[in-house]
Amino acid sequence: MWKNISIALVLIATCIFSGCKLDVDDDEKLPGDKFWNDGTPENAEAFMLSIYQCLRTATVSNGFFLYSGDLRCAPIANYTSKDKIYTLLSNNMAAYQGHFDSKEEGKSTTCGAIYNWKNMYRVVQSANIMLEEIGNIKGLSSEELAGYKAECVFLRSLAYFFMVRLFGDVPYYTEGYAAKPLPRTPMVTVLKNLLVDLQTVLDNDPEQKALPWKKGTNNLRANRGATLMLMMHINMWLACFDNANSTVYYSAVKRLAEIDSWIDGTYYTLLSIEQMSNLFRGNSSEGVFEIAQNITAGEVFDTDNMWTSKVVYECLTKSAPEMNYSKAFLKELYPMEVDDRRKNIWFANLGYDDFGEIIVSSSSSSSSVAREIEVVKMLNIDQYQSKVIPNSGNYIVFRLADAILLYAEALDKLGEAATALIEVNRIRDRAEAIPFDETVKLADAIYWERVRELMGEGQYFYDLVRTERLCDPDSSTFSDGTGYREKRANFIQGAWTWPIYKGALAVNPYISKNLYWE
Repeated sequence: MWKNISIALVLIATCIFSGCKLDVDDDEKLPGDKFWNDGTPENAEAFMLSIYQCLRTATVSNGFFLYSGDLRCAPIANYTSKDKIYTLLSNNMAAYQGHFDSKEEGKSTTCGAIYNWKNMYRVVQSANIMLEEIGNIKGLSSEELAGYKAECVFLRSLAYFFMVRLFGDVPYYTEGYAAKPLPRTPMVTVLKNLLVDLQTVLDNDPEQKALPWKKGTNNLRANRGATLMLMMHINMWLACFDNANSTVYYSAVKRLAEIDSWIDGTYYTLLSIEQMSNLFRGNSSEGVFEIAQNITAGEVFDTDNMWTSKVVYECLTKSAPEMNYSKAFLKELYPMEVDDRRKNIWFANLGYDDFGEIIVSSSSSSSSVAREIEVVKMLNIDQYQSKVIPNSGNYIVFRLADAILLYAEALDKLGEAATALIEVNRIRDRAEAIPFDETVKLADAIYWERVRELMGEGQYFYDLVRTERLCDPDSSTFSDGTGYREKRANFIQGAWTWPIYKGALAVNPYISKNLYWE
C-alpha cells in the first residue's frame, strides 16, 4: 500500500510542525504550484497515502497503543518498583519520562516518540494542506474530490482525538500553512469542533459515495463506519469531561449507532469465536478501521513494543512472557464457574485450582511441568528477515464489537437497560458465555465486558479515564496489589494526562506544560 509514494513522503518529511509554512527547494517541486496545480490524480493519491504513513509513524512505529492504552495503570504482576516500567503502571509519568526520555529528545519508542506530539501534528498539518490544495489537482471527479476531503477530515480528527486523550488541551490548527503559533485550545472545544467537522462530512454525502461503508477491498482507508465510531468515542470522552451535558453525548452515541442499522450487522459483522484469529490478521468483516502491516513488503510494526510480543513467549523461544497479567485480575474477568470460550481460545495454560483461583496449568496432560500463561488472542506468527513476528496482521484501531459495547454503555446511561442488555449480550453470545440478565449491575457488566473483549487493543487506560473508574478501587486495583487507583483530586488536576514534550515549547512560545507533571 505504501510503495511508490516517495515524492509525497519526502514532502511529509519536511512537515515538521513548527507553526510555519513549508519551505522547500525549487528543485524538489514539493507542495508548491507545480505539485498541486500541474499535478495529476496520481499526485493526490500519493499525498493521501503519505498521510496514512504519517499516522503509521505516530502510532505503530513506536509503542503508542501499548504504553498509552494497554499498560498505563494496568494490573501486570511481574514488574516491581525496581523496574523502570513500573513508573507507568503506577501512573508516575514524570518518573517514566525521566527513565525513558531523560534528555527529552522525543525519540524513544516507549515514551519520547509518543509524547512528542510533532508526530501527530504531521498528520494534522498534512491533512490541512491537502484540504487546502486538493481542489487545484486537475482530472479529479467531484466524487473523488469529496472522497479525499472526507479522508483528510477523518485522519485529522483521529489525530486530534488521540492527542487530547494524551494531553488534554492542545493547539488546534485547521489551516494548511499555519504561520501563527497558537496556545492550547480547551479539550472540550477541540472535541466539539471535531464532531461538527465529521458530521458535516456525513451530511454532505447523503448518497454515501465520498465516504462509503468500505473504501476499496480492505479496512485500511477512512470509511463511514470508522467515522461513526470515532464520533461515538469522542462523545463518550466528552460525557466525562463535560458531564453537565452528558445526556446529550450519550444520545448522540445512540443516534450514531442506529444510523442505517449499521451496528446490527448491515455492513460489518461479528466473526464467530473460532474465527477471531482472522480478525487480528486484518481485513475481516468485523474490522472497521485498521493500520496495515505487510511482512512481505517489509512494512513491519515496531514489534518489540507491540502488546502481542509482550504476552507470548513460546514462539519467541523464551521461557516466560515479558509481562504477566495479575491472576486476581484474570479471575475478575474469567471466573471458573462462568463458561466463556475466550478462556480457551485467547489464553494458553490458563487453569484453576480446587478453590477457583487462577493458576498456571501444566503444558500438557502428560506433563506436570507448569508453563506460564500466554495470551494468544492475536497470535498470527510470521518471520521478517531473522525476526519472529508474533502478530503479522494489521493493527485493529476500530472494530464492530467496540462499537456495540459503546452503544450498550450509552443506552444504559439513557435508562434503556433492556436494549443495553441485548447489545452487551451480543458479545457474550459470540463468546459462548452465559448471558447477563436483569439482576446484574449493568454499568459494571458492560465495563468489564469491554475490558474482557478489548484486552490488548489499546483501550484499557482510556476506559478507566473516561468512566472515571481510575479513581474507583473496585475497578482499578486488585486483591494481589496490582493495578493502580488515582486520587480524585489528582485526576481533576490532570493526573490522567501525559507530560508535554519540552520541544513543543521551543517552537511555540504560547505552549504551557501540564502542571500536574511539573
